[in-house]
Amino acid sequence: MLFGSNIKTNSLWFWLGVFILAEIFLALAFNFESFNFIILILVALLTFVCVWLRPEFGLYIPLAELTWGSLGHTIGYSYFGLRLTIFLIVIFVFFVKNIFSLKNLIFFKNKKISIVWSLILLAVIIASLIAYFVERPLTGIFLDANAYLYLLYLPVWQEVYRRDYLPTILNIIKAAALVVAIKTLVVFNFFVQSYPGLDMVAIYKWLRDTRTGFVTSFEGSFSRVFLQSQFYVLVAWFLSVWEIIKNHKNKSAFVALIIFSSALYVSLSRSFWLGLIVGFVFLAVNIFIYKRELITTRKFFTLFLVVIGTCLLVELLFNVPKFHSLNIFTQRTIDSGEAAISSREQLLKPLWQGIVKAPIFGQGFGKEISYYSSDPRIKNIDNPSGFYTTYAFEWGWLDMWLKGGLFLVAGFLVYLMLIYRQGYLKLASNPVALPLLSIVSSLVIIHVFSPYINHPLGLGVLMLSSTILEYDQ
Repeated sequence: MLFGSNIKTNSLWFWLGVFILAEIFLALAFNFESFNFIILILVALLTFVCVWLRPEFGLYIPLAELTWGSLGHTIGYSYFGLRLTIFLIVIFVFFVKNIFSLKNLIFFKNKKISIVWSLILLAVIIASLIAYFVERPLTGIFLDANAYLYLLYLPVWQEVYRRDYLPTILNIIKAAALVVAIKTLVVFNFFVQSYPGLDMVAIYKWLRDTRTGFVTSFEGSFSRVFLQSQFYVLVAWFLSVWEIIKNHKNKSAFVALIIFSSALYVSLSRSFWLGLIVGFVFLAVNIFIYKRELITTRKFFTLFLVVIGTCLLVELLFNVPKFHSLNIFTQRTIDSGEAAISSREQLLKPLWQGIVKAPIFGQGFGKEISYYSSDPRIKNIDNPSGFYTTYAFEWGWLDMWLKGGLFLVAGFLVYLMLIYRQGYLKLASNPVALPLLSIVSSLVIIHVFSPYINHPLGLGVLMLSSTILEYDQ
Protein backbone atom coordinates (compact mmCIF):
# COMPACT_ATOMS: atom_id res chain seq x y z
CA MET A 1 0.00 0.00 0.00
CA LEU A 2 1.09 3.58 -0.61
CA PHE A 3 1.84 5.39 2.68
CA GLY A 4 -0.84 3.50 4.57
CA SER A 5 -3.56 4.09 1.96
CA ASN A 6 -5.64 1.41 0.27
CA ILE A 7 -3.64 1.71 -2.97
CA LYS A 8 -1.88 -1.60 -3.63
CA THR A 9 1.36 -0.63 -5.31
CA ASN A 10 2.30 -4.28 -5.90
CA SER A 11 -0.64 -4.72 -8.29
CA LEU A 12 -0.24 -5.06 -12.05
CA TRP A 13 -3.29 -2.85 -12.48
CA PHE A 14 -1.74 -0.09 -10.37
CA TRP A 15 1.33 0.02 -12.59
CA LEU A 16 -0.75 -0.17 -15.76
CA GLY A 17 -2.55 2.92 -14.48
CA VAL A 18 0.79 4.62 -13.78
CA PHE A 19 2.04 4.03 -17.32
CA ILE A 20 -1.23 5.06 -18.94
CA LEU A 21 -1.08 8.28 -16.90
CA ALA A 22 2.53 8.70 -18.04
CA GLU A 23 1.39 8.47 -21.67
CA ILE A 24 -1.20 11.18 -21.01
CA PHE A 25 1.46 13.40 -19.41
CA LEU A 26 3.75 12.73 -22.37
CA ALA A 27 1.07 13.92 -24.80
CA LEU A 28 0.44 17.04 -22.71
CA ALA A 29 4.14 17.83 -22.44
CA PHE A 30 4.63 17.45 -26.19
CA ASN A 31 1.71 19.68 -27.10
CA PHE A 32 2.15 22.26 -24.32
CA GLU A 33 5.80 23.05 -23.62
CA SER A 34 5.13 24.60 -20.22
CA PHE A 35 3.81 21.24 -18.99
CA ASN A 36 7.31 19.76 -19.20
CA PHE A 37 8.53 21.90 -16.31
CA ILE A 38 5.38 21.31 -14.26
CA ILE A 39 5.51 17.54 -14.75
CA LEU A 40 9.22 17.35 -13.90
CA ILE A 41 8.62 19.29 -10.65
CA LEU A 42 5.70 17.01 -9.74
CA VAL A 43 7.75 13.87 -10.51
CA ALA A 44 10.69 15.22 -8.49
CA LEU A 45 8.49 15.96 -5.46
CA LEU A 46 6.66 12.63 -5.69
CA THR A 47 9.93 10.73 -6.07
CA PHE A 48 11.45 12.54 -3.07
CA VAL A 49 8.49 11.78 -0.82
CA CYS A 50 8.14 8.16 -1.95
CA VAL A 51 11.82 7.31 -1.62
CA TRP A 52 12.16 9.12 1.71
CA LEU A 53 9.19 7.33 3.27
CA ARG A 54 9.54 3.97 1.51
CA PRO A 55 13.11 3.17 0.38
CA GLU A 56 11.98 0.42 -2.01
CA PHE A 57 10.67 3.16 -4.30
CA GLY A 58 14.32 3.96 -4.95
CA LEU A 59 14.12 0.78 -7.03
CA TYR A 60 10.51 0.91 -8.22
CA ILE A 61 10.46 4.46 -9.65
CA PRO A 62 13.74 4.28 -11.64
CA LEU A 63 12.72 0.85 -12.95
CA ALA A 64 9.30 2.14 -14.01
CA GLU A 65 10.83 5.06 -15.92
CA LEU A 66 13.50 2.84 -17.47
CA THR A 67 11.11 0.19 -18.77
CA TRP A 68 8.73 2.77 -20.26
CA GLY A 69 10.92 5.76 -21.14
CA SER A 70 13.10 4.64 -24.08
CA LEU A 71 16.09 7.04 -24.11
CA GLY A 72 14.96 8.91 -21.00
CA HIS A 73 14.02 12.18 -22.71
CA THR A 74 10.28 11.61 -23.08
CA ILE A 75 9.59 14.64 -20.88
CA GLY A 76 12.28 17.28 -20.47
CA TYR A 77 13.01 20.88 -19.66
CA SER A 78 16.34 22.50 -20.51
CA TYR A 79 19.06 19.95 -19.61
CA PHE A 80 16.78 17.93 -17.35
CA GLY A 81 14.93 14.89 -18.63
CA LEU A 82 12.68 12.53 -16.72
CA ARG A 83 15.41 9.91 -16.23
CA LEU A 84 18.00 12.39 -15.00
CA THR A 85 15.52 14.06 -12.62
CA ILE A 86 14.58 10.75 -11.00
CA PHE A 87 18.23 9.69 -10.84
CA LEU A 88 19.34 12.86 -9.04
CA ILE A 89 16.50 12.70 -6.50
CA VAL A 90 16.95 8.99 -5.70
CA ILE A 91 20.74 9.22 -5.33
CA PHE A 92 20.44 12.38 -3.21
CA VAL A 93 17.86 10.89 -0.82
CA PHE A 94 19.77 7.63 -0.52
CA PHE A 95 23.04 9.44 0.20
CA VAL A 96 21.48 11.74 2.81
CA LYS A 97 19.77 8.85 4.61
CA ASN A 98 22.90 6.69 4.61
CA ILE A 99 25.64 9.30 4.89
CA PHE A 100 26.87 7.98 8.26
CA SER A 101 26.62 4.30 7.36
CA LEU A 102 27.92 4.06 3.78
CA LYS A 103 30.63 1.54 4.71
CA ASN A 104 27.96 -0.75 6.20
CA LEU A 105 25.89 -0.97 3.02
CA ILE A 106 25.00 -4.49 1.88
CA PHE A 107 26.63 -3.74 -1.46
CA PHE A 108 30.11 -3.29 0.00
CA LYS A 109 29.86 -6.55 1.95
CA ASN A 110 29.78 -8.38 -1.38
CA LYS A 111 33.44 -7.96 -2.25
CA LYS A 112 33.30 -9.52 -5.72
CA ILE A 113 30.46 -7.35 -7.05
CA SER A 114 31.70 -4.17 -5.40
CA ILE A 115 35.26 -4.64 -6.70
CA VAL A 116 34.10 -5.30 -10.28
CA TRP A 117 31.70 -2.34 -10.06
CA SER A 118 34.56 -0.13 -8.86
CA LEU A 119 36.85 -1.31 -11.66
CA ILE A 120 34.19 -0.58 -14.30
CA LEU A 121 33.73 2.94 -12.92
CA LEU A 122 37.52 3.36 -12.83
CA ALA A 123 37.69 2.37 -16.51
CA VAL A 124 34.98 4.96 -17.25
CA ILE A 125 36.95 7.64 -15.37
CA ILE A 126 40.16 6.76 -17.22
CA ALA A 127 38.37 6.90 -20.59
CA SER A 128 36.92 10.29 -19.63
CA LEU A 129 40.34 11.63 -18.61
CA ILE A 130 41.92 10.38 -21.84
CA ALA A 131 39.26 12.26 -23.81
CA TYR A 132 39.79 15.37 -21.69
CA PHE A 133 43.58 15.42 -22.14
CA VAL A 134 43.29 15.09 -25.93
CA GLU A 135 41.00 18.13 -25.73
CA ARG A 136 37.75 16.69 -26.98
CA PRO A 137 34.68 18.88 -26.36
CA LEU A 138 33.45 18.44 -22.79
CA THR A 139 29.86 18.23 -23.97
CA GLY A 140 30.68 15.31 -26.27
CA ILE A 141 32.61 13.52 -23.52
CA PHE A 142 29.73 13.88 -21.07
CA LEU A 143 27.03 12.85 -23.52
CA ASP A 144 29.03 9.78 -24.50
CA ALA A 145 29.96 8.72 -20.95
CA ASN A 146 27.00 9.81 -18.83
CA ALA A 147 25.06 6.56 -19.35
CA TYR A 148 27.55 4.75 -17.11
CA LEU A 149 26.51 6.98 -14.20
CA TYR A 150 23.42 4.76 -14.09
CA LEU A 151 25.68 2.19 -12.38
CA LEU A 152 25.42 4.33 -9.23
CA TYR A 153 21.97 2.78 -8.76
CA LEU A 154 23.50 -0.62 -7.98
CA PRO A 155 24.35 0.10 -4.29
CA VAL A 156 20.88 1.66 -3.88
CA TRP A 157 19.00 -1.27 -5.38
CA GLN A 158 20.97 -3.90 -3.51
CA GLU A 159 20.43 -2.06 -0.23
CA VAL A 160 16.65 -1.71 -0.56
CA TYR A 161 15.83 -5.00 -2.31
CA ARG A 162 13.93 -7.74 -0.50
CA ARG A 163 12.63 -10.93 -2.05
CA ASP A 164 9.09 -9.87 -1.14
CA TYR A 165 9.48 -7.06 -3.68
CA LEU A 166 10.01 -9.45 -6.60
CA PRO A 167 6.30 -9.69 -7.61
CA THR A 168 6.11 -5.87 -7.73
CA ILE A 169 9.26 -5.68 -9.85
CA LEU A 170 7.87 -8.23 -12.29
CA ASN A 171 4.55 -6.39 -12.45
CA ILE A 172 6.32 -3.11 -13.24
CA ILE A 173 8.16 -4.76 -16.13
CA LYS A 174 5.06 -6.50 -17.47
CA ALA A 175 2.85 -3.40 -17.17
CA ALA A 176 5.39 -1.18 -18.93
CA ALA A 177 5.91 -3.80 -21.65
CA LEU A 178 2.16 -4.10 -22.24
CA VAL A 179 1.78 -0.33 -22.63
CA VAL A 180 4.82 -0.10 -24.93
CA ALA A 181 3.71 -3.11 -26.98
CA ILE A 182 0.14 -1.87 -27.39
CA LYS A 183 1.46 1.59 -28.28
CA THR A 184 3.69 -0.04 -30.92
CA LEU A 185 0.80 -1.97 -32.44
CA VAL A 186 -1.60 0.99 -32.42
CA VAL A 187 0.97 3.24 -34.13
CA PHE A 188 1.66 0.44 -36.63
CA ASN A 189 -2.03 0.20 -37.48
CA PHE A 190 -2.31 3.98 -37.82
CA PHE A 191 0.56 4.16 -40.30
CA VAL A 192 -0.31 1.15 -42.44
CA GLN A 193 -3.98 2.16 -42.64
CA SER A 194 -3.52 5.96 -42.96
CA TYR A 195 -6.89 6.85 -41.48
CA PRO A 196 -8.47 10.00 -42.97
CA GLY A 197 -8.21 12.94 -40.60
CA LEU A 198 -5.34 11.40 -38.63
CA ASP A 199 -2.24 13.59 -38.67
CA MET A 200 0.50 11.05 -39.31
CA VAL A 201 3.21 13.73 -39.43
CA ALA A 202 2.28 14.85 -35.91
CA ILE A 203 2.44 11.26 -34.60
CA TYR A 204 5.81 10.74 -36.27
CA LYS A 205 7.19 13.95 -34.78
CA TRP A 206 5.79 13.00 -31.37
CA LEU A 207 7.78 9.75 -31.38
CA ARG A 208 10.90 11.34 -32.86
CA ASP A 209 11.04 14.56 -30.86
CA THR A 210 10.40 12.86 -27.51
CA ARG A 211 13.14 10.37 -28.50
CA THR A 212 10.70 7.54 -27.88
CA GLY A 213 11.36 5.85 -31.22
CA PHE A 214 10.75 6.21 -34.93
CA VAL A 215 8.58 4.94 -37.79
CA THR A 216 9.96 3.87 -41.17
CA SER A 217 7.56 3.37 -44.07
CA PHE A 218 8.30 0.62 -46.59
CA GLU A 219 6.93 -0.44 -49.95
CA GLY A 220 3.65 -2.30 -49.85
CA SER A 221 2.23 0.02 -47.15
CA PHE A 222 4.20 -1.74 -44.39
CA SER A 223 5.74 0.34 -41.60
CA ARG A 224 8.41 -0.41 -39.08
CA VAL A 225 7.67 0.94 -35.60
CA PHE A 226 10.77 0.85 -33.42
CA LEU A 227 10.83 2.10 -29.84
CA GLN A 228 14.00 1.69 -27.79
CA SER A 229 11.86 0.61 -24.82
CA GLN A 230 10.78 -2.44 -26.83
CA PHE A 231 13.87 -4.01 -25.29
CA TYR A 232 11.78 -4.43 -22.14
CA VAL A 233 9.02 -5.97 -24.23
CA LEU A 234 11.64 -8.63 -25.00
CA VAL A 235 12.40 -8.91 -21.27
CA ALA A 236 8.69 -9.35 -20.52
CA TRP A 237 8.49 -11.87 -23.38
CA PHE A 238 10.91 -14.17 -21.56
CA LEU A 239 9.06 -13.75 -18.27
CA SER A 240 5.76 -14.64 -19.97
CA VAL A 241 7.29 -17.67 -21.71
CA TRP A 242 8.54 -18.84 -18.33
CA GLU A 243 5.05 -18.43 -16.83
CA ILE A 244 3.58 -20.57 -19.61
CA ILE A 245 6.29 -23.20 -19.18
CA LYS A 246 5.44 -23.40 -15.49
CA ASN A 247 1.68 -23.39 -16.19
CA HIS A 248 0.39 -23.73 -19.75
CA LYS A 249 -3.12 -22.78 -18.54
CA ASN A 250 -2.02 -19.25 -17.64
CA LYS A 251 -4.38 -17.29 -19.91
CA SER A 252 -3.06 -13.82 -19.06
CA ALA A 253 0.51 -14.89 -19.89
CA PHE A 254 -0.74 -16.42 -23.15
CA VAL A 255 -2.47 -13.22 -24.28
CA ALA A 256 0.43 -11.04 -23.13
CA LEU A 257 2.91 -13.21 -25.02
CA ILE A 258 0.96 -12.78 -28.27
CA ILE A 259 0.96 -8.99 -27.79
CA PHE A 260 4.69 -8.94 -26.96
CA SER A 261 5.58 -11.18 -29.91
CA SER A 262 3.55 -9.03 -32.31
CA ALA A 263 5.27 -5.83 -31.11
CA LEU A 264 8.70 -7.42 -31.45
CA TYR A 265 7.89 -8.45 -35.01
CA VAL A 266 6.63 -4.97 -35.92
CA SER A 267 9.88 -3.52 -34.53
CA LEU A 268 11.67 -5.29 -37.41
CA SER A 269 14.80 -5.34 -35.26
CA ARG A 270 17.16 -8.10 -36.33
CA SER A 271 19.16 -7.52 -33.16
CA PHE A 272 16.09 -8.19 -31.02
CA TRP A 273 15.14 -11.22 -33.09
CA LEU A 274 18.59 -12.77 -32.85
CA GLY A 275 18.79 -12.00 -29.13
CA LEU A 276 15.38 -13.57 -28.62
CA ILE A 277 16.38 -16.73 -30.48
CA VAL A 278 19.66 -17.11 -28.57
CA GLY A 279 17.96 -16.42 -25.25
CA PHE A 280 15.17 -18.91 -25.99
CA VAL A 281 17.66 -21.61 -27.00
CA PHE A 282 19.56 -20.92 -23.76
CA LEU A 283 16.30 -21.25 -21.81
CA ALA A 284 15.27 -24.47 -23.60
CA VAL A 285 18.67 -26.14 -23.15
CA ASN A 286 18.78 -25.30 -19.44
CA ILE A 287 15.22 -26.51 -18.90
CA PHE A 288 16.18 -29.80 -20.56
CA ILE A 289 19.27 -30.12 -18.32
CA TYR A 290 17.99 -28.84 -14.98
CA LYS A 291 14.19 -28.81 -15.06
CA ARG A 292 13.19 -31.58 -17.44
CA GLU A 293 10.02 -32.23 -15.46
CA LEU A 294 8.60 -28.97 -16.90
CA ILE A 295 8.68 -30.31 -20.48
CA THR A 296 5.26 -31.48 -21.71
CA THR A 297 3.57 -31.73 -25.10
CA ARG A 298 0.82 -29.35 -23.97
CA LYS A 299 3.32 -26.58 -23.31
CA PHE A 300 4.83 -26.98 -26.78
CA PHE A 301 1.32 -26.80 -28.20
CA THR A 302 0.57 -23.64 -26.19
CA LEU A 303 3.72 -21.95 -27.51
CA PHE A 304 2.74 -23.03 -31.03
CA LEU A 305 -0.65 -21.35 -30.51
CA VAL A 306 1.23 -18.17 -29.50
CA VAL A 307 2.99 -18.22 -32.87
CA ILE A 308 -0.35 -18.63 -34.66
CA GLY A 309 -1.91 -15.88 -32.54
CA THR A 310 0.98 -13.53 -33.32
CA CYS A 311 0.63 -14.09 -37.07
CA LEU A 312 -3.11 -13.48 -36.90
CA LEU A 313 -2.78 -10.30 -34.82
CA VAL A 314 -0.16 -8.74 -37.10
CA GLU A 315 -2.16 -9.69 -40.20
CA LEU A 316 -5.28 -8.19 -38.63
CA LEU A 317 -3.56 -4.91 -37.78
CA PHE A 318 -2.02 -4.71 -41.26
CA ASN A 319 -5.18 -5.53 -43.22
CA VAL A 320 -8.10 -4.07 -41.23
CA PRO A 321 -9.98 -2.05 -42.18
CA LYS A 322 -8.17 -1.68 -45.54
CA PHE A 323 -6.74 -4.89 -46.99
CA HIS A 324 -3.13 -4.80 -48.23
CA SER A 325 -1.59 -8.25 -48.45
CA LEU A 326 -1.33 -11.49 -46.53
CA ASN A 327 2.36 -11.79 -47.34
CA ILE A 328 3.88 -9.56 -44.67
CA PHE A 329 6.49 -11.85 -43.12
CA THR A 330 9.25 -11.03 -45.60
CA GLN A 331 9.40 -7.32 -44.79
CA ARG A 332 12.91 -7.30 -43.31
CA THR A 333 14.40 -8.18 -46.72
CA ILE A 334 13.58 -4.75 -48.09
CA ASP A 335 16.32 -2.45 -49.37
CA SER A 336 16.32 -0.09 -46.41
CA GLY A 337 16.78 -3.03 -44.06
CA GLU A 338 19.76 -4.21 -46.08
CA ALA A 339 21.11 -0.65 -46.08
CA ALA A 340 21.23 -0.75 -42.28
CA ILE A 341 23.31 -3.96 -42.44
CA SER A 342 25.56 -2.41 -45.09
CA SER A 343 26.07 0.65 -42.88
CA ARG A 344 27.22 -1.56 -40.01
CA GLU A 345 29.61 -3.42 -42.32
CA GLN A 346 31.09 -0.16 -43.61
CA LEU A 347 31.67 1.00 -40.03
CA LEU A 348 33.58 -2.14 -39.02
CA LYS A 349 36.91 -1.38 -40.71
CA PRO A 350 37.41 2.21 -39.43
CA LEU A 351 36.13 1.13 -36.01
CA TRP A 352 38.68 -1.69 -35.81
CA GLN A 353 41.45 0.63 -37.02
CA GLY A 354 40.61 2.93 -34.12
CA ILE A 355 40.61 0.06 -31.61
CA VAL A 356 44.10 -1.25 -32.48
CA LYS A 357 45.63 2.19 -31.86
CA ALA A 358 44.83 1.97 -28.12
CA PRO A 359 43.52 -1.52 -27.30
CA ILE A 360 44.15 -1.56 -23.52
CA PHE A 361 42.68 1.70 -22.18
CA GLY A 362 40.95 2.91 -25.34
CA GLN A 363 40.84 6.31 -27.00
CA GLY A 364 38.41 7.87 -24.57
CA PHE A 365 34.79 8.97 -24.80
CA GLY A 366 33.67 11.22 -27.61
CA LYS A 367 36.04 9.52 -30.07
CA GLU A 368 34.62 10.08 -33.55
CA ILE A 369 34.81 7.77 -36.55
CA SER A 370 34.09 8.79 -40.15
CA TYR A 371 32.74 6.36 -42.73
CA TYR A 372 30.45 6.08 -45.74
CA SER A 373 26.93 4.80 -45.15
CA SER A 374 24.14 3.76 -47.50
CA ASP A 375 21.53 3.94 -44.74
CA PRO A 376 18.76 6.27 -46.04
CA ARG A 377 18.73 8.03 -42.65
CA ILE A 378 22.29 9.17 -43.46
CA LYS A 379 22.61 9.07 -47.25
CA ASN A 380 19.88 11.38 -48.53
CA ILE A 381 19.28 14.63 -50.42
CA ASP A 382 21.10 16.65 -47.75
CA ASN A 383 24.04 14.22 -47.70
CA PRO A 384 24.24 12.52 -51.13
CA SER A 385 27.71 11.02 -50.52
CA GLY A 386 26.64 9.26 -47.31
CA PHE A 387 29.83 10.41 -45.55
CA TYR A 388 29.14 10.44 -41.81
CA THR A 389 31.09 11.29 -38.67
CA THR A 390 29.85 10.22 -35.23
CA TYR A 391 30.87 8.98 -31.78
CA ALA A 392 27.76 6.77 -31.44
CA PHE A 393 28.20 3.33 -33.01
CA GLU A 394 25.92 0.36 -33.61
CA TRP A 395 28.52 -2.24 -32.64
CA GLY A 396 28.08 -2.22 -28.87
CA TRP A 397 31.06 -4.29 -27.69
CA LEU A 398 33.38 -2.60 -30.20
CA ASP A 399 32.12 0.83 -29.10
CA MET A 400 33.12 -0.02 -25.52
CA TRP A 401 36.49 -1.39 -26.66
CA LEU A 402 37.29 1.68 -28.77
CA LYS A 403 36.56 4.15 -25.96
CA GLY A 404 37.30 2.24 -22.76
CA GLY A 405 39.70 -0.39 -24.05
CA LEU A 406 39.97 -3.99 -22.90
CA PHE A 407 39.92 -2.68 -19.33
CA LEU A 408 36.26 -1.62 -19.67
CA VAL A 409 35.21 -4.66 -21.73
CA ALA A 410 36.88 -7.06 -19.29
CA GLY A 411 35.09 -5.37 -16.38
CA PHE A 412 31.70 -6.10 -17.91
CA LEU A 413 32.66 -9.64 -18.90
CA VAL A 414 33.64 -10.40 -15.30
CA TYR A 415 30.39 -8.80 -14.11
CA LEU A 416 28.48 -11.08 -16.49
CA MET A 417 30.39 -14.11 -15.21
CA LEU A 418 29.38 -13.24 -11.64
CA ILE A 419 25.73 -12.94 -12.70
CA TYR A 420 25.82 -16.33 -14.43
CA ARG A 421 27.58 -17.92 -11.46
CA GLN A 422 25.04 -16.60 -8.99
CA GLY A 423 22.17 -17.51 -11.29
CA TYR A 424 23.20 -21.14 -11.53
CA LEU A 425 23.70 -21.31 -7.77
CA LYS A 426 20.12 -20.05 -7.32
CA LEU A 427 18.38 -22.17 -9.97
CA ALA A 428 16.56 -24.18 -7.32
CA SER A 429 15.75 -21.39 -4.85
CA ASN A 430 15.06 -18.33 -7.00
CA PRO A 431 11.82 -18.51 -9.06
CA VAL A 432 13.12 -16.33 -11.90
CA ALA A 433 16.80 -17.32 -12.02
CA LEU A 434 16.52 -19.17 -15.32
CA PRO A 435 14.51 -16.53 -17.26
CA LEU A 436 16.84 -13.83 -15.92
CA LEU A 437 19.88 -15.71 -17.22
CA SER A 438 18.10 -16.11 -20.56
CA ILE A 439 17.42 -12.37 -20.68
CA VAL A 440 21.07 -11.60 -19.89
CA SER A 441 22.16 -14.02 -22.65
CA SER A 442 19.85 -12.23 -25.05
CA LEU A 443 21.28 -8.87 -24.01
CA VAL A 444 24.87 -10.02 -24.59
CA ILE A 445 24.00 -10.94 -28.20
CA ILE A 446 21.92 -7.80 -28.86
CA HIS A 447 24.84 -5.67 -27.65
CA VAL A 448 27.03 -7.12 -30.39
CA PHE A 449 24.97 -5.32 -33.04
CA SER A 450 23.21 -2.53 -31.10
CA PRO A 451 24.49 -0.53 -28.12
CA TYR A 452 22.57 -1.55 -24.98
CA ILE A 453 25.05 -2.49 -22.23
CA ASN A 454 26.61 0.98 -22.53
CA HIS A 455 23.16 2.49 -22.02
CA PRO A 456 20.78 2.53 -19.02
CA LEU A 457 18.42 0.16 -20.90
CA GLY A 458 20.99 -2.63 -20.76
CA LEU A 459 22.73 -1.58 -17.54
CA GLY A 460 19.35 -1.74 -15.81
CA VAL A 461 18.93 -5.41 -16.74
CA LEU A 462 22.42 -6.29 -15.50
CA MET A 463 21.98 -4.47 -12.19
CA LEU A 464 18.46 -5.80 -11.63
CA SER A 465 19.55 -9.36 -12.45
CA SER A 466 22.55 -9.27 -10.12
CA THR A 467 20.40 -7.77 -7.35
CA ILE A 468 17.61 -10.34 -7.64
CA LEU A 469 20.01 -13.27 -7.99
CA GLU A 470 22.39 -12.17 -5.23
CA TYR A 471 19.97 -11.33 -2.45
CA ASP A 472 17.07 -13.46 -1.18
CA GLN A 473 16.50 -11.75 2.15
